[in-house]
Amino acid sequence: MIIPMYNEEDNVLITLKEVKKVLKTCGSYQIIAVDDGSSDRTLELLEEYARENPELLVLKHPVNKGMGKALRTGFKKAEGDVIVTLDADLSYEPQYITELIRELHQHHLDIVIGSQYMEGGETEDIPFIRLFVSKMANKIVGYALDRNISTVTGILRAYRKEVLDSIEIESTGTEINPEILSKAISIGFEVKEIPVKLKGRKLGESKIQFRSTTISHLLFTFYEKPMMLFGVIGLLMCLIGIISAVYLFYQYLVGTLDPSRPLMLFMVLMIIAGIQILIFGFVATQISLLKREIYIVQKENKLLRKKLK
Repeated sequence: MIIPMYNEEDNVLITLKEVKKVLKTCGSYQIIAVDDGSSDRTLELLEEYARENPELLVLKHPVNKGMGKALRTGFKKAEGDVIVTLDADLSYEPQYITELIRELHQHHLDIVIGSQYMEGGETEDIPFIRLFVSKMANKIVGYALDRNISTVTGILRAYRKEVLDSIEIESTGTEINPEILSKAISIGFEVKEIPVKLKGRKLGESKIQFRSTTISHLLFTFYEKPMMLFGVIGLLMCLIGIISAVYLFYQYLVGTLDPSRPLMLFMVLMIIAGIQILIFGFVATQISLLKREIYIVQKENKLLRKKLK
């Protein structure tokens, strides 16, 4: 169990107690709390709790490095065959932990996602703007993954450790969640969602920076599907060029065409530039498709290094 924490002093003890209560029903377990450079009493409370609860391993960053880096730190230290990730603010009920693990084992899956946006999923007390931005981000990023997944940015997940041992994770921010999915799907791991309820934060302040999070998710989408960016821009430029050409042809028919007008050059440049951007998008898409082979090679290399240790 991995829980990244950043300035969560109001939630630390509540979250750990609730999580422990659920995990005690699952057999042997370990809780890894990663303090991501908190400036409040989060680390102090974690260390106090760990002294009386040996199942808790506390890891810390000297400065805030982001959710992705905190999760990666936890992944390196996790020892179990199944790894579950959870927010520190209990926006997802800990009871879902057992449901994720059960689904993982019963259906021989590699990743199980708690999804508030799939059929049967719910949200409660989420501000409208945050909910709207989140839904749009999940739709856009989900499209880039070529898989019918409704919630791709959420942290509530259960992984087989083999999945995390097989891929190179690079993200340091919230884009780590779609990155893991993208790479896992590319090399053939099985993924499934189960419906859950996402609730608004009760204690503490949200750490999500909507602007930076939205930008990072858009950049991830364009990285995965270059044609979503270059295709739109290229087609738009070609369309503008064609509309200009139609207008110039109309002027020619009515005898008012002046070949020296800048619009003539503008039309030619827009069409040529649009075609070039479309070609660049096509090439970028072909390069993107090669990533799957790279991920497979990375998986084989990581497994080989593990065997040689």
